[in-house]
Amino acid sequence: MSLRCVDETGADLYAFDLSPEAWQTLIEHNRKCRSLRMPCCPAEVTLRRHRGTQHFVHKTVGDCTTAPETEVHLRLKQIAVEVARKHGWDAKTEVAGATPSGETWIADVLVQKNNARVAIEIQWSSQTNDETMRRQERYRQSGIRCLWLLKKPGFPTTEALPAAQILEVDGTYSARVAYSQELSVEAFLDAVFGGRFRFGIPSQGGAVAHIRVGEIECWKKTCRVKTKIVTGVDVVFGPHTSTFSVPQLGEYPALLNEVLSHLPRDSKMGRLKKRFSKTQERQYMSNGCYRCDSIVGEFFEIEARHSEEIVSSFPIQITPDWKQAIEEEMGDQPEWAVYSPGELGM
Repeated sequence: MSLRCVDETGADLYAFDLSPEAWQTLIEHNRKCRSLRMPCCPAEVTLRRHRGTQHFVHKTVGDCTTAPETEVHLRLKQIAVEVARKHGWDAKTEVAGATPSGETWIADVLVQKNNARVAIEIQWSSQTNDETMRRQERYRQSGIRCLWLLKKPGFPTTEALPAAQILEVDGTYSARVAYSQELSVEAFLDAVFGGRFRFGIPSQGGAVAHIRVGEIECWKKTCRVKTKIVTGVDVVFGPHTSTFSVPQLGEYPALLNEVLSHLPRDSKMGRLKKRFSKTQERQYMSNGCYRCDSIVGEFFEIEARHSEEIVSSFPIQITPDWKQAIEEEMGDQPEWAVYSPGELGM
């Protein structure tokens, strides 16, 4: 099966470009003229429709060694072509090429805009990671970027391999990327061609910060008042949520000042400042009792989390300071993820 055939002039015909009426007209024309040929060989073409998907097949396979395509391949290639075209790319299926050294390849979909070329590979059968990276390198040598749509998870997480796992449920396809971020294949490819599929933490974009506050009883016997403390700050951007404790914020003065400027005024809120802890034998940024200013150690903050609530939410820009803090807090290897235009400052 193929989405493309070649007419008598050598021009490409795509099955999904034809309305049902035009498809029927082409069937009748081909029965009379037998002028359509497969793109992989000189074989004559038969036009078919399966579960609503129009496609071309060899009338007689003959000596052609091209493997027949599955319905999944046909559907995903069609979606890729249609989304790429919406973004102004010229898109073709089953495009052959070669590396400078002469190693050949056939891209499931190849799109081009100006001097940029991108291949989209749909891998539904098992393939080792070594083979995936070998094929990726083959495209790189050809001056082509390549996006992979893979059925199996566990592929390498690296900037050199833009990829998503494709899930199928009752003929509907979705893409899963970083941190179990899941969206329709159409939405995913729209993000890809819209420049919103990025590796790592995007710089100069936007995020939302949430300040959490809880209540705790002062540990000091001569005080024992209920005091409010900051239990954490969450930064949400794309599929990620990074959480910072008060001591962590103390390592980034600029970020701490931004948090302090968004804390609501409350007479029972303890101050955030550096205090000396006898238990830890060091000085660090900490919460304190609003009345006696005694340090509220990190261990006692756990109790306050039972009553915590978000008291302030505000937009932030991912400055170099925020980016460094987020990357250090996450600790894990960077991943590919989809972001909104606002999160990227578009």
